[in-house]
Amino acid sequence: MIEGRAAIAAAVHADLVDRLGRPRVLAGDEARKAVGMPPGAAGGPLAVAQPANAEHVEAVVRVGKARRAPIVARSRLPALVHDELRDALVVDCSTLQAPPVIDVGRKTATVGVGVPAGLLDRMARQARLCLRSLPAVDDGARIGGLVALAEPGDLGAGWGSLCHDLVGAEVVTGSGRLVQLGAADLLGAAPWLGQGLGNAVGHLLGSEGRFGVVCAVTLRLHPAPDCAWTGAQCAADRDRVLHLASLARRALAAHLVDTVLGHELMGRLRIDARVVAWDAADLPGAGARLLALGRDHGLPLAKPVAEDRRVRLGMQGGAWPQGANHEPCVDLQVAWPDFANVLDVSQALYAEAGHSPARRWSFGVDGARVRCALPVDADGVLRAEAHPLVARAGWLFDAGAVPVGAGSLLRSAVRDRMPTAAKVLGAALQRAWDAEGVLAGRTGVW
Repeated sequence: MIEGRAAIAAAVHADLVDRLGRPRVLAGDEARKAVGMPPGAAGGPLAVAQPANAEHVEAVVRVGKARRAPIVARSRLPALVHDELRDALVVDCSTLQAPPVIDVGRKTATVGVGVPAGLLDRMARQARLCLRSLPAVDDGARIGGLVALAEPGDLGAGWGSLCHDLVGAEVVTGSGRLVQLGAADLLGAAPWLGQGLGNAVGHLLGSEGRFGVVCAVTLRLHPAPDCAWTGAQCAADRDRVLHLASLARRALAAHLVDTVLGHELMGRLRIDARVVAWDAADLPGAGARLLALGRDHGLPLAKPVAEDRRVRLGMQGGAWPQGANHEPCVDLQVAWPDFANVLDVSQALYAEAGHSPARRWSFGVDGARVRCALPVDADGVLRAEAHPLVARAGWLFDAGAVPVGAGSLLRSAVRDRMPTAAKVLGAALQRAWDAEGVLAGRTGVW
């Protein structure tokens, strides 16, 4: 068995080097290091490919298909969970960095999925445009990861996810064919309207590369507002979190802010909000109204500080404080009526694990998104599958939480609860895009 695996790994490596070039192919301990495994670990990846463009991805998929090697696409490495990467050909999509092309007339940006979201947002701001509710900061989040997870990570959720602005995509299917989704005529209308039908693009993005590898996307841009930051710190008790949610909902409804974040850690709650106005003269008034709302909710917000002119024009990254770096987590979306229930259930699951809550709330007009961190055990080992937030995820779903993307940890639990129509659509898409299961993983189940 070991000799057979070594032969397959050598053949895959040779084929990839022949098509991509040696600098873009990692093998052995280099590949293990890239995915976060220790040197010499058993069952590392067959190879890690770092494609530069869609043509490279086509070549990688064809090599995997010819050598019968399962392919796993990842928008961010090192990976938190390694089981899916063992004995697989890993595609590192963070290297798909086709530079942003800003179309000022149509207000769109076409960009490789490996480009940092903050970089794209800063480039758009130089044309007085911006991404949907994303501050001009760079925390390392890639466009591909944010679009695939249908949420804007630590950057804010104000007016919804980037998927609402997706008008086109460049995708490589499991058969190794390059296809284009979307068309220019979609630029004048709301994209991807379901009209009661299953959302095929949502299946594609939420599959995490199991239906097709997204190489580039075209996103709608929006006029960039004038902005100012404010925040506060206080004890992270249940009432304070509920007050923050109420404040966020009222402020977003009044168009005073486009970003409201709450970070619970070690019993403390840190609040950050970005005040917006479409004219610089209106910014002080919007800030004063937000401070008044904060006082009404018992949250003493600091005086808003306007973004530096160079930040506002996209000439440099903002001074937005960084969140936790690539922590293991569970991402959930919560409708406003279910907010208190999900808060209480997640609190109970943290208590069961013996940890204080480590949650990052991002509030938007459609509800809230919460990133629940999975702390390591007392011995410093991460046992993500055994953590109550994962093992008892059904409690969260019953309380009204909806997983953001399927996620490797929650995929099985999510699929069990999918309606029959969604399962039928997913199976049909898999047959059409990846009939031989090249991208579907070892089990062949998307």
